Amino acid sequence: MRKFNTVFLLSLILILKSGYCQDLPKGSLVIVGGGLEPDNKSVFTQMIELSGGPEKAVFSIIPSASGVATQTFVYFRSELISYGVKPENIHLIPIAMADDDSTKNIDESTWLNNANDLKLAEMVRKSSCVWFSGGDQLRTMKTLHKADGSKTPVLEAVWEVFRSGGVVGGTSAGAAIMSEPMIGAGNSMGALKHGVITDYKGDDFPDSDGVLLTHGLGFFPLGMVDQHFNARARLARLVMVMMHEKKTVNLGFGVDENTALIYNGKLKTLKVAGAAGVTMINTTDATISQVQNLPLIKNVTISYLDEGDVYDISTKKIIPAEGKKSTIGNEFYNVSNPAQAGMFSGSATNFLNLITVNLIDNMAVNKVSNLNFTGADAGFLVTFSKTPESKGFFTDKPTGKDKYTVIGIRMDIEPVQITTTPLK
Repeated sequence: MRKFNTVFLLSLILILKSGYCQDLPKGSLVIVGGGLEPDNKSVFTQMIELSGGPEKAVFSIIPSASGVATQTFVYFRSELISYGVKPENIHLIPIAMADDDSTKNIDESTWLNNANDLKLAEMVRKSSCVWFSGGDQLRTMKTLHKADGSKTPVLEAVWEVFRSGGVVGGTSAGAAIMSEPMIGAGNSMGALKHGVITDYKGDDFPDSDGVLLTHGLGFFPLGMVDQHFNARARLARLVMVMMHEKKTVNLGFGVDENTALIYNGKLKTLKVAGAAGVTMINTTDATISQVQNLPLIKNVTISYLDEGDVYDISTKKIIPAEGKKSTIGNEFYNVSNPAQAGMFSGSATNFLNLITVNLIDNMAVNKVSNLNFTGADAGFLVTFSKTPESKGFFTDKPTGKDKYTVIGIRMDIEPVQITTTPLK
């Protein structure tokens, strides 16, 4: 347990440097980073309440991304019922590309063109929430658009639900489609080494070949979205895509597993719900240059929001959840050399530990660095730094597992040559 200063800000806020249009859609989005667990009461209850409450909510489930479409529907339907949604108000919208081998009498691949079905479109239109499954986001893009790229009737109906104040949600691939443009595939090290790919023609993009950028559905009006964020070390791939789109996109949101980023168009807020958090990236003042054909990225602004934290879209302010206390003057750690290696490998030394325990809650340092090898003598040095605008908040728990909010730290990514010398 730690001692506190008697004076701290209960609701400190930071004015971020980029914003978006005031004419926002009136509906809500529930963007889940994948791995949504049945016991995640925070996400399920908030989604159902936004959809009209358990008595009135009407769900249309579109398993278009899934390779096991029927299983996906049955699983999610049972979860909704466990939270009080009426079974008769949960509808399958049979759109898919792949056959589900668990259903011997149904070939789900025959659902390929069902997004053109006007009766299904009308069913979607009468829903208060439309849910997109996980799987492969490129399947959803293929099934919900016509051959000429225009919207199918079902996709038009989803947009009507959203614009009229309803909810659109999705997990994993169902989160990726929220952006326009959309991240289709790739990992962080591949993105740093090979850059952004926009013209790939195959079906299975190799993760290590770069980061694939393609079209999404564009429901989310504030910037880019990525999913499975901390678990799969996707920070650099999101930053690379944002730098590629810097003229039009300055905000990015990396959503962790079993966690939701909830956009509320009526309140003009973003709120975090669930087991982990959301990384918010601002590239307004960031720069990118090339050093021996590798990217040198400077001055990216990073924030991290946890359960209950809110970003006010109108004021561009981050509001920590009620009860969180400032880390300033209350730092628990005093470690002078917390440098670690391998952040982009998804190892135990992860991004969240670096920016919380090692930096914002550590009085001994103003920056931490993380070395990521790309070969025997080369790699990327990632540095996180406190700035005059940086702030941190925490909730102190007896278990020692604090929940953090981090606001306005700086990140730099630098390609480096690495020399090792044996000790004598």
